[in-house]
Amino acid sequence: MPYVSRSDDGKITGVQEAKTELANEFIEANSPEITKFLTGIGQTTAHHEGGIQQELAASDLEMIRVIEDLITTLIDKRVLMMTDLPKAAQSKLAKRYSLRSKLTDLGGILGENDEILLP
Repeated sequence: MPYVSRSDDGKITGVQEAKTELANEFIEANSPEITKFLTGIGQTTAHHEGGIQQELAASDLEMIRVIEDLITTLIDKRVLMMTDLPKAAQSKLAKRYSLRSKLTDLGGILGENDEILLP
């Protein structure tokens, strides 16, 4: 049994299962108004979903760097040893360290040895 709240111009602004101070008008669940309101929410969500997904993807890239820096700091402080991590994680981190060193032109100092596991 939905109860709705309305804006000053009479449009539904919210739907509640129980009567509240703001949502105090009972309306049938199969009402075209309810359907239109709920469909509008879905369209708004779908419209904004692409932008939200893009923001999350950008945030993921930033968080990857934060996590990488955190792991490096823990290893530097000897709180965590690279060998404490699963082999797959060791391999991925070693590859990232190697790639990052090439970006900063430090790759030549370490040589071509991919076995080096420390940052």
